[in-house]
Amino acid sequence: MFYLAARYLREAGWSGWDVLQLNGRVWLIFRPGEKAPAVVGKSSTTPARRQAAARECDALQRLAPYSEELSVPRLLFQEDTASGFIHLQTAMPGKPMRLELSPGDGNSIAAQFDTIEGWLAKFQALAPSEASLAVAFRQRILTAAPGCVPQALLDAAAGSLPLFTAVPAVAAHGDFCGGNVLAAGSRVSVVDWDTFHCGSPLKDLFSFATGAVFRYNKLELSAKLIWDTFWGSSPLAARTQAAALRTLARVGLPAEHLRPLYWMHLIDRLTREGYADAAAWRIFAAEYIAAGMPAPWHKRQDNR
Repeated sequence: MFYLAARYLREAGWSGWDVLQLNGRVWLIFRPGEKAPAVVGKSSTTPARRQAAARECDALQRLAPYSEELSVPRLLFQEDTASGFIHLQTAMPGKPMRLELSPGDGNSIAAQFDTIEGWLAKFQALAPSEASLAVAFRQRILTAAPGCVPQALLDAAAGSLPLFTAVPAVAAHGDFCGGNVLAAGSRVSVVDWDTFHCGSPLKDLFSFATGAVFRYNKLELSAKLIWDTFWGSSPLAARTQAAALRTLARVGLPAEHLRPLYWMHLIDRLTREGYADAAAWRIFAAEYIAAGMPAPWHKRQDNR
């Protein structure tokens, strides 16, 4: 399918290019003699990947008015063909943030949070949202696969929805983690927008915090690291708490809303079953419910 990308490049005035193919699906396209790619191409052939690619294109189109200020890719070209979906977007500078940090690595955690908190505040202020948080969250529940969320958690969250009928939803990346955040000096760019949606102001912050320490090949350990993020005494827990309270103050919500907003976050994670971390989140959810579903940074009821 690269012939479609080549056709676009020629029509855009390129006379030559170099290509590095990744995983058979992603192309990094360089201008001759340059070390950094100018364009990223993606080829999606399975039904699930085609749908994800279409969602990413839709997100980039919605974010186009803010692409420079937020440093997100610009959509250049898309075409849905019988053999697959292809799209091209501008490449973004920088390297992904480190993953698999220790919760006790205060310096690294502080540096990463210092980098992303300002970007999240700007993103939520600029990007459009048209629904209330209650409406957005109810839609998430309705589109979830049956049985993927424990009933006790669903009931608790549903009971809290009246709190949010007049609270605007905010833009959410949906998979906001260090691997999707590119740092180049003081510039922060964010890529991979196929999970873009409107939801909780804490959604991306909580995803980033757990993603910083997650171990994808160690499910039990990852479940414990999730717990530590929200109920531990590590530098990660302290920084996540402080950032969450700053976010609530910025959007005008009381700290008492932390608990139902956490329920929304957990349900969102459990309904995204195709992700590599899904099994660890299910392990964690069972423990969380057994502990009485406490508010973040409060002791769980069994006092363990």
